[in-house]
Amino acid sequence: MENYIYELNSDLSIVSSSAENNHNSIEFGATVIPIYLNINDQENPDYNPKCTAMILDFGSIPQDVGEIYFKNYYTYIISILVMKISNTDSKRLKKWYIAIRQKKLMDNAHTEFESQDYVCIKSSESEIDWSDLYKIKLILRQPSPNWSNFGIDDVKVVRKVQSQNV
Repeated sequence: MENYIYELNSDLSIVSSSAENNHNSIEFGATVIPIYLNINDQENPDYNPKCTAMILDFGSIPQDVGEIYFKNYYTYIISILVMKISNTDSKRLKKWYIAIRQKKLMDNAHTEFESQDYVCIKSSESEIDWSDLYKIKLILRQPSPNWSNFGIDDVKVVRKVQSQNV
């Protein structure tokens, strides 16, 4: 049986491609949601910072995630939330946890430097363990008025490699 990985293009369409050679890739569905921020800036009344959320859904089987790869497209800052079952809740409900608060992807939001780099975010950068995840929410921000479009492309989620005692 052939596995597929899903990639999100800059036009927000989702495509799938064969992951036959990469058995560590995790299948997911993706949803992109624009977030409208209402910031009252007296000095800059036309200023409208942009924010988008992308939700990666692994379905009903939780996954152990090791890394997330993608190509940046003018996203200045990314925040990551993960959904997993709460260990403190007796009903074992799924809950969102902050994994990475704010990771800068570009040195300066107003210039092109690092605006189209490939990025790898490892689970070791997270404030919370990336085991048994049901969803990942990527919150993308671009405060600069210089860029009308921003996002990430070619998203790939890679399974956590379990270390084996030799």
